[in-house]
Amino acid sequence: MKTFCFVQSTRYRGVVPTRDHRLDRAKGILIFTVVLGHLLARTGPWDDEVLSAPMYLIYSFHMPAFVFLAGVTAKSTRLPERVLTFLVLLFTVLPLLWGWMWLVGLDPDYSFLTPFWYSWFLLSMACWIITVPFIERFPRTILVTSVVVGLFGGILPLLDTELSASRSMIFWPFFVVGKLYGKQILNWAGSLRIWQKLFFTAAALGTIGYFYLDEVDHHWLYGSLNFAHFGVSIPEGVGLRLIVDIGALLMTLMLLMWVGEKDNLIAKIGRHSLAVYVIHGFVVRGLEPLLDDIDEVLGSPLIFVICLALALLATYVLSWAPFERALRWYSSTVTRLLLAPFAPLRSKSGGHAETTTAQKPDSPTR
Repeated sequence: MKTFCFVQSTRYRGVVPTRDHRLDRAKGILIFTVVLGHLLARTGPWDDEVLSAPMYLIYSFHMPAFVFLAGVTAKSTRLPERVLTFLVLLFTVLPLLWGWMWLVGLDPDYSFLTPFWYSWFLLSMACWIITVPFIERFPRTILVTSVVVGLFGGILPLLDTELSASRSMIFWPFFVVGKLYGKQILNWAGSLRIWQKLFFTAAALGTIGYFYLDEVDHHWLYGSLNFAHFGVSIPEGVGLRLIVDIGALLMTLMLLMWVGEKDNLIAKIGRHSLAVYVIHGFVVRGLEPLLDDIDEVLGSPLIFVICLALALLATYVLSWAPFERALRWYSSTVTRLLLAPFAPLRSKSGGHAETTTAQKPDSPTR
């Protein structure tokens, strides 16, 4: 692994490395599925044979894949800023979303211990980023630990939707794998031959087809509940969680196999996926009064087409660069203000680190 890193660093010496558009394109596709899934969810789709099919497809992998990609790009540098950025967005989104829902006549059903709706991802991201230095320092130990926690975390009766604990545990392995092996997996997936890609695609779709035909409880895909909510034994819970994770892994690999490398509109949307994620909730909740009873007026295929068109439009509009710039300026400004009182401590720590680094060459060779 050290040799690989050395080769990579010398390879680009004096040359600015180009951006990997495969990651951008994958994020662009995934953020679209997030918007589409949330729009479809307002129509009560899980009891409908037509609408439940795309819901199973989307929810089987879109967040695990997003977490995997977040691991690929995760860094341990400037850790306080990275963690605080997501917490700032979380504590900004929550009151604004509650107020927005009240304005449009919806019940926010808020709780101070439970991140509301899609905001769980912001809190979980902060938690996963904290683990990055440990992943880098103890890669194998953390990998095994994350898999065990992800599979067996549902045993704990007290950890559920509160503080996004269940999802943080269940999706953590995808983050760790993305951090440790994401780039290798991305390169491997892109190098496969057509027949190999078709084989993995069939395996992925076959797994999701099983979820759909067997009417597996869709709450397993959410990852937000412990085993007690499903009334299953520990072996059953672990087994079902493993099957769902395998389905998510296969679907993620399928995405990476076919994602392509071209820098186009999809890649641009992926580069601005944070703004789309944060803002789309307000759009979806604003449309909820219109979508709530739409099944009483229109048929399922037409409902899907309408949600598809709305998702395409919302994703395109919200990926407008000024939204992303404004969001990042706001979060970075607030983060900087929050960290300002600790600047003297951090500068001393940085100075100590520089001294230690400077003395390293004089230390005995191990």
